[in-house]
Amino acid sequence: MKNLILLISCIFSLNLGAQVQPPPAPPAPPEPPAAPEAPKENKSDTMKVNLGDTQIMIIDKNKKKDNEDEDDEDDDDDEDDDKMKSAGKSNDENVSPIKKKKRKAADVDFLDIDMGLNILLNNQVKDATLANDLENKPFSSWSWTLNFLPTKIYLGSRNLMLMTSLGWRIGELTFKQKVEFEPNKTLVYTKNDLINRTSFDFHHLQIPMMLYVRSNKLSGLGRVGLGLGGYAGVLVHQESEIKRDDLRRKVETEEDFGFETFRYGLSARADMGPFKLFANYDLNPVWKNNDFTNLECGLWLDF
Repeated sequence: MKNLILLISCIFSLNLGAQVQPPPAPPAPPEPPAAPEAPKENKSDTMKVNLGDTQIMIIDKNKKKDNEDEDDEDDDDDEDDDKMKSAGKSNDENVSPIKKKKRKAADVDFLDIDMGLNILLNNQVKDATLANDLENKPFSSWSWTLNFLPTKIYLGSRNLMLMTSLGWRIGELTFKQKVEFEPNKTLVYTKNDLINRTSFDFHHLQIPMMLYVRSNKLSGLGRVGLGLGGYAGVLVHQESEIKRDDLRRKVETEEDFGFETFRYGLSARADMGPFKLFANYDLNPVWKNNDFTNLECGLWLDF
């Protein structure tokens, strides 16, 4: 009996010890794998990525070289096309269709200005006295032409174009002799020593049309361009201005002084980098029934 009680006591002690002892700790979770290194910023078209012991190189074949001169836009694209064609390759192979720029058919600006001198030509005038009396002062005979909406229409290339605009010409002819013109008559005048200065002012509304060719950018020179064309316009205003010594004031007479109603002629333009020149030669006479013609030349301001 004692042995039985002793056996029960041992079994009870073992069960009690098993309940008090805490369970063993679970095993630690495995460490996560190391994250791949972030790709370093690289301006080239090759990128390296390290994944453990493996190195991966990514080469971007469609990466387009940055344009060094952003102002050239499609002009430089044309130059690149020419280079690619000479190498027997097409530029379309290296440019994504999404990034490919659509070439403009025309460009329209706001305003160009022609600033020049009027030179009255009298080579064809038979009356020597009239030619001498109406000799003008070129550096006092200015002309200003405001060319609104100057338009360049490209003819298959940005180096070949048609140029046109809507021009408002303000011209002046100042004479060396002290003459006073009769209004509503053509070149009828009298000489007066009390006159200090005599001039004509006239306005024309005109439209030029020119074929213009320019080169690509040349090292140290820029672009070189040359254009030939013509113009046609209509007279919208004429007046005579006289400054007298005795009155000390300017007298303006807005009447008909016999100027030709229409104006037309030949024109030329040239530019070499920042220097832009123009010349206009009238094919019709300045006054009605006379042989005076006008040559206009000066600077071309392209804004």
